[in-house]
Amino acid sequence: MEQTNWQKFYLFMYEAKSAAGIYFVAFVFFYLFYGILEPNQASSLDFWTAIQIFAACLLIGLGQSFLLTNNVTNSRITIWGCWSLSVTILFSELFQWFQSYPYWYRYVFYAAIALSLFFYWLALVWDLQRETKTLNRALEDYQQKNKK
Repeated sequence: MEQTNWQKFYLFMYEAKSAAGIYFVAFVFFYLFYGILEPNQASSLDFWTAIQIFAACLLIGLGQSFLLTNNVTNSRITIWGCWSLSVTILFSELFQWFQSYPYWYRYVFYAAIALSLFFYWLALVWDLQRETKTLNRALEDYQQKNKK
């Protein structure tokens, strides 16, 4: 049965918000964790900062849904990783999420996000390799059956 445009859009947004939720939890964790490392600073998250973080994570999730739902390739993974890191840095600097912390905290945050994107990229590449092997085996089995 063919999916309607509404169903496609709904599934696209479902994937995007799921990814955004995961990134939101990670971003908030780092933001609040810095309060533990720097006891002089308040480790609370105000509403406006939470909205900013969610907007950034939603943009990352939308990019992931748009680029990585169908036809996953190394170049699409790389573009998504660059997009995600750019959104992270842009929002962090524009809204000064870490202004009350030592300057190097933001670089640790960027490095942690870049590292997590690298591991996500690695998982996608390994999944592509596994899928290729599975398809090649299925093709070989099919060719063997048709030879007989």
